[in-house]
Amino acid sequence: MDRDTKKKVVYFHLPFQGSLGDYEIFSFDPMKYFSKGDHLDVSDLLTSGLNGFLKRRGISSHAHIVDKLYRDRDPAYFRLLREFMEIHGDADIIFMAQYNFLHPEFIFHELKRPIKILGFIDDPISTYKVGIPYLWAFDGAFYISPSYDENTLFADALDRWGCHSHYWWPLVTRKFMRPAVADGAFFSDRDVELIYIGNQSPWKMPRLIKLLNRYRDRLTVHGYWGFGGGSGFLRPLLGKRAFFRRVTSITEIQKANLMWKTKVGVNMHVSPVPRETGNMRMYELCAHGVCQVCDMAGADAHKSIFEPMNEVVFYEDMDDAFEKIDWLLSDDQSRIRIAHAGFERYWRDYDWEDNVLQLLAWADGLRTTTNLA
Repeated sequence: MDRDTKKKVVYFHLPFQGSLGDYEIFSFDPMKYFSKGDHLDVSDLLTSGLNGFLKRRGISSHAHIVDKLYRDRDPAYFRLLREFMEIHGDADIIFMAQYNFLHPEFIFHELKRPIKILGFIDDPISTYKVGIPYLWAFDGAFYISPSYDENTLFADALDRWGCHSHYWWPLVTRKFMRPAVADGAFFSDRDVELIYIGNQSPWKMPRLIKLLNRYRDRLTVHGYWGFGGGSGFLRPLLGKRAFFRRVTSITEIQKANLMWKTKVGVNMHVSPVPRETGNMRMYELCAHGVCQVCDMAGADAHKSIFEPMNEVVFYEDMDDAFEKIDWLLSDDQSRIRIAHAGFERYWRDYDWEDNVLQLLAWADGLRTTTNLA
């Protein structure tokens, strides 16, 4: 298929642009419209507890803030809308994920041609802030977690919210490197015992402190943490327990090399009780042959991603996690068996390109409801 005949897809926050199958994928940067020289009255917005978000992105996609920008006819925001329409109004498909920054009335009245898909990413934490308020203006939705909360599958939740065109997309946003040879030595010859890789999260910190206190120097931790990686030391200033470890960030290549040398990788989601599942780390650990110990999901939805005890080891709470980590670190045969099965499952079912193409094909088959208005 020639480049000119490919369907145009706009995917906000997907780290890929270019040709993929029958599609040409583009992106859009909303941050550049809110530089220091632009008029944007943020005095009211900062009182919403979004100071950090605004500083990082220039605009928050929380629905009440997007609505304020739209109702106030903020010049910077309206320039964003005009240029988005000029550049991408002719798109065949638009995905808004992580997060939607377009006002739903603009979407409904102006973006008549494209099929519009809303992505649900950081749920249930963000559902009522950046998801449901926008959903009526979209033609369908995808979600990354098969579960919504303790007892509800995400597909059932979307049906309740009036969205009956929905799709589960495994959250793999980049192509991982598969080793040329994945034989017995690839899984057995590993000298790093235990890792956790992830950015700082206040919701996860109590669990990470327990993990560090239990395994100490046997645990390797990397990620982006504030204050030069020493933010865990500052927690007592807020009346909280300290995380006594400086945590450094690593590049994607360094991360891959580390995981190829690691026996067991710990995974956890934001919610401290079983709710959401399917973060990117869940796939990444398996893709690199690490034996993964992961928290369970609500409604047992983790079982729909990896087979428990055969491909990934799931735990109920931290005490259960400790018991299973200890077992795997002392039983190489079981660890290697599970790591190998998880590795094969990832490369069979969850590789990036195949899953993106399946998502695009599903979206391409929908009808845009705004064209019928």
